[in-house]
Amino acid sequence: MCRWGCYTTNTTYMCKWCGTRYCKECFRGDYQGLMTDPNKCRICNQNRCQGQRVEFVANAKPDDESAAKRPGTRGRSAKTTKPSPPKSSKKTKSPSKKKSSGKKKKKRK
Repeated sequence: MCRWGCYTTNTTYMCKWCGTRYCKECFRGDYQGLMTDPNKCRICNQNRCQGQRVEFVANAKPDDESAAKRPGTRGRSAKTTKPSPPKSSKKTKSPSKKKSSGKKKKKRK
């Protein structure tokens, strides 16, 4: 259902010149009255004004409940996953350089 009341869906377009939204089926939009010509914008009077389709969701993500009920998808249990290798508690210390903060001093020769 478009926002102006017709029962068709996914027919809301936007004028590529001024951005006015309108329904291509019922010719209503963000203006008073109806469009006189489907190829002419009622606000800016430009010809061939049909721009991109708006208020359209191409691939909506399914809800978590419906994804859980879907057959063929399996969840993984803790037993089937591979355990991560144990981390060694011993850390080797590498010789660290003295860190200085702020401006670097120039070496004089």
